[in-house]
Order: sequence, then structure tokens, then C-alpha cells
Amino acid sequence: MLLTTIAVLALQTAPADMLVENALQVSTAQGSYITYFNADGTYTSNIGIEGTWEIRGNEVCVERSTGEHGCAPIQENLELGASWEGENAATGETVTYTIVARE
Repeated sequence: MLLTTIAVLALQTAPADMLVENALQVSTAQGSYITYFNADGTYTSNIGIEGTWEIRGNEVCVERSTGEHGCAPIQENLELGASWEGENAATGETVTYTIVARE
């Protein structure tokens, strides 16, 4: 039981660690921007978007400082360069997410 709990916790923290150690490029039809997730549960972007975030199950959930909020699926086994499509948690727009090196 304890080993199962530890394994589950390790899987839940892995995506969070990858997001904090790197950055997330969000590509839309209008262009792209970079989101920087911080270990304290806040995030910022290179276009002025900021707010709070958390991992809930297999989703990353955000709440912008302006009030928009939502959750989006997060790919398993994240690594630098991993890319997947999903719905922008705050806008509902279909976007491409890519793990990029944090600058």
C-alpha cells in the first residue's frame, strides 16, 4: 500500500517538476507565447499573462489573474521537446503545447 502511494505521488509530481524546470510554449493560430510555471503555484508568460496553477490528476489547471480559468490534459512522460494538442484552459481555443528549455 505504501509503495503504491509513493508511486502515485511520484507520477503526479513528475509533470509538475517538468513544467517548473522548463517552460511551456503555447502555439495558437495567432502566434505563440511561453509560459513559465513556478514551484510556488504561480505562473507568468512572455506576453503578460499571469496567475496560479496546479496539477489535478492528469490535467494542468490554471486561473489567470483576470479570472479566466480551466484545466487541460497534460501528456504523460513529459520530456524536453514533447508536444501535444489540447484546449487552452483559459480560452477554449485548440492549441499546441510544447515543452521548451526555460530561459
